[in-house]
Amino acid sequence: MLKKMKHWSSAAVSALISTIALTSIALSQTSSGGGSSVNTTTTTTSSSEAWYGHWWIWAVGVAVFLIVVIALTNRGGRTST
Repeated sequence: MLKKMKHWSSAAVSALISTIALTSIALSQTSSGGGSSVNTTTTTTSSSEAWYGHWWIWAVGVAVFLIVVIALTNRGGRTST
């Protein structure tokens, strides 16, 4: 039982660290109000959206991520005596 808790806690910590890392990367790419400001105007016309603009792509990605996390933390669910 203690061994399972160690595996679960290490998986939870690694998931938290990766979430924090990805969030910090995403936030570092957004523009902030400080520093010099540069005004640029770009005009693009496109008839199709980018692949990451569809909600179902994100739903599938989250589902696959959850399946992988559960599969890595479960490891069969058998106890040996």
